[in-house]
Amino acid sequence: REAHSQTEKRRRDKMNNLIEELSAMIPQCNPVARKLDKLTVLRMAVQHLKSLKGSTSSYSEVRYKPSFLKDDELRQLILRAADGFLFVVGCNRGKILFVSESVCKILNYDQASLIGQSLFDYLHPKDVAKVKEQLSSSDISPREKLIDGKTGLQVHTDFQAGPARLNSGARRSFFCRIKCSRNTVKEEKECLPNPKKKDHRKYCTIHCTGYMKNWPPNEVGVEEENDVEKDSSNFNCLVAIGRLHPYIVPQKSGEIKVKATEFVTRFAMDGKFVYVDQRATAILGYLPQELLGTSCYEYCHQDDHNHLAEKHKEVLQNKEKVFTDSYKFRAKDGTFITLKSQWFSFMNPWTKELEYIVSNNTVV
Repeated sequence: REAHSQTEKRRRDKMNNLIEELSAMIPQCNPVARKLDKLTVLRMAVQHLKSLKGSTSSYSEVRYKPSFLKDDELRQLILRAADGFLFVVGCNRGKILFVSESVCKILNYDQASLIGQSLFDYLHPKDVAKVKEQLSSSDISPREKLIDGKTGLQVHTDFQAGPARLNSGARRSFFCRIKCSRNTVKEEKECLPNPKKKDHRKYCTIHCTGYMKNWPPNEVGVEEENDVEKDSSNFNCLVAIGRLHPYIVPQKSGEIKVKATEFVTRFAMDGKFVYVDQRATAILGYLPQELLGTSCYEYCHQDDHNHLAEKHKEVLQNKEKVFTDSYKFRAKDGTFITLKSQWFSFMNPWTKELEYIVSNNTVV
């Protein structure tokens, strides 16, 4: 009988581990701070598989285009409504296969000078890895990296998604900094003695939204790259629209507040960021990848360190939610934004150890 109970325990542990792995692979499960029950994880997994199946088998570009509109007319309408530029990038080498003429209004490049070039040559060095991840990975959620709960460091997986594993129709949404043409910053060189500020002006923060697409190589003019992708009959691309991401200026005390601006972060026990909500970019000016791995205390005003350290100690010792007083957080442009935060610790239900601290932040 004891042997039977041990066998049942091993079976339950194996089942729980598989459910936990499945939860980590489903994008809908990742933003949820609390632990989900097994039935919810399985339900979300079914919904995710249905969405992938629907995007690959029943997806048709023609279905969504009115018959009276030509392709070029539809493209112009989309670009005008989106206030951005359309671009197509090969997933294997990052080659820019197409970019619309509207890129000139945002990045000050003409269309011909970008087509055929590598997108990686125009990205900020710190964003190259992030964009490569978006172009190459279909199995790991693009919103989050896998983080070790004990160390707070990113877990590097051995799996690398090949071109054949990419799902046509899979959605992509990410931020990156793209270099502007030098003509746009020529007048700013004299008035920006600080080289860091000058470098900041050279790059525009672009919000890219689109989907993965498989095309026959002869349709996109990449026959010369066939030898690279022998394992795939189609050429994998990212089709996306890039929009200049606006920076939200905090409201002054005399203005009427319509809605509180919020974003979510997570940090390890030592205070280093392990997850940053994309909404933080519009408020603080930083991209998520700029904050990951850095300490939250680096950005908080020195006068608030003692108070935040006390709250930090309190959230580590208690299971209850902890509310901070107002404190100042340094934005990317050097100004300070006043925030209030609600902290609570997330305990790993299997190891009973603290994995990270969730921080719900509100601009006040």
